[in-house]
Amino acid sequence: MSAGVEEKGVRAYIVSPELIEEMRKHVVKARVITPQSLAMKYGIRVSVARKLLRQWEKEGLVVYVDGNSRLRIYTGAKAPSPR
Repeated sequence: MSAGVEEKGVRAYIVSPELIEEMRKHVVKARVITPQSLAMKYGIRVSVARKLLRQWEKEGLVVYVDGNSRLRIYTGAKAPSPR
C-alpha cells in the first residue's frame, strides 16, 4: 500500500438489535444526523443508514431538516435547539 491511501473496511449490512437500540438512543439527542455520519460512526452501510433514518422519521425519532436526492439532513426529536 502506498502512503496516504486508506483501506476500505467492510461495512455491515445486517445490524444487530442491540446496535439498533444504541443508535436509536444516539439519534434522538443528536443535533445533526446524515446517513453518511451514521454509517461512519457505527460501521454500517450507507444504504442501511438511509433505511433506518427513513423508518425513524416515520416513528418520530428524527425530523427531516433539509437535503436533496443525494444527501438528507436530520435532527433528533429531542435535540437541544441551537438558540
